Amino acid sequence: MLTVESLVNQKLFTIEPTASVRRAASVMECYGIGSLPVVEKGKLVGIVTSRDIRGSHPNRLVADVMTRDVITVPPTVFLTEAQKIMKKYNIERLVVTNENDVIGIVTYAHIMSELSKYTDSLTGLNKAEILYIKALELLKEGREIAVIFLDIDNFGSINKKYGHTYGDDVLRQTALILSGLIDGNKDTLCRYGGDEFAAVASRPLAEAEKLARQMILAIANKNWPDKIKVTISAGVAGGRCTEISATDKDSSYVVKNLINKASLASTKAKKLKKTLVVIDILACKETAVM
Repeated sequence: MLTVESLVNQKLFTIEPTASVRRAASVMECYGIGSLPVVEKGKLVGIVTSRDIRGSHPNRLVADVMTRDVITVPPTVFLTEAQKIMKKYNIERLVVTNENDVIGIVTYAHIMSELSKYTDSLTGLNKAEILYIKALELLKEGREIAVIFLDIDNFGSINKKYGHTYGDDVLRQTALILSGLIDGNKDTLCRYGGDEFAAVASRPLAEAEKLARQMILAIANKNWPDKIKVTISAGVAGGRCTEISATDKDSSYVVKNLINKASLASTKAKKLKKTLVVIDILACKETAVM
């Protein structure tokens, strides 16, 4: 799901370090590619790009112009993590390897194009798939996480009374308000679906609860057009989830459980006519507040 493996071309072209720059340029031009992994005796020893060979004498060896320190990733790396790696090292391409075998190359442009499919067109926020992936990444890094689930109250009534165009504007404005409250280094916000929003926060549960309160108050205190009243109900689920072993299976279960618990908590907040319900997963403790 959303891994670099999905972007790797089936056909892989490589070149030897003893090949000429002329040969490398010819292969790139023939197949319309911008780089070639350099392989010697089945081992990756470098990468050569069209930029590397530009201005180099055609008779020079690939070994003379290639980049030797190659940043590689396994095919199971999420696209969001690959994007972060490429930004960190200021590179345009990543070589994808499976153990010692080179299986392909992914480009930054291709990754961004694929990730754009998971951006909500109305609000500009991430879709739910990105939230799930970011939560998995944080867990695998050993970070404590919490999920905040937010649901606009009586949104159907807003649509019926003021029309869907107005309702869409409420969704956009809500997204802007929530985006202004999150910390991009700690939190990932998404439009989960319809009138629901969610955030995964790399924070202790108490801090996530504080952030949820800020979100609730910011929406309620906004001066909405036509003096309309817009409120949200929120559910927060978290706790020391990183104490659970971070295998793929365990991490996936933890994330799904957190999202589900936070969603149920927001529904319970509505039923109790409270604005926030907080669930500490490991302590099996639930608190309704505000």
